[in-house]
Amino acid sequence: MRIKLPETDLKLVQGLGSIELRDEGGGHVGQYFSGKGQGRTVFLFGRYKGTFKTHAECQAFIDGVTAVIEDNRGSRGD
Repeated sequence: MRIKLPETDLKLVQGLGSIELRDEGGGHVGQYFSGKGQGRTVFLFGRYKGTFKTHAECQAFIDGVTAVIEDNRGSRGD
């Protein structure tokens, strides 16, 4: 599963912005919130949340969560 987080320049953001996150198949997997002075917050699968300063940190969090989920699915034989 791959979730690509769109680049967001917080210098250009006027308020709090929200982007719906989807997987490759178009299924809803979470939300991304960003705002000047608010940082960046990622919610995934209704249970994982992280708040970060940079886009790279957000993408690393997303990649880590999806890797753990895929590993758990593989170990259960799904």
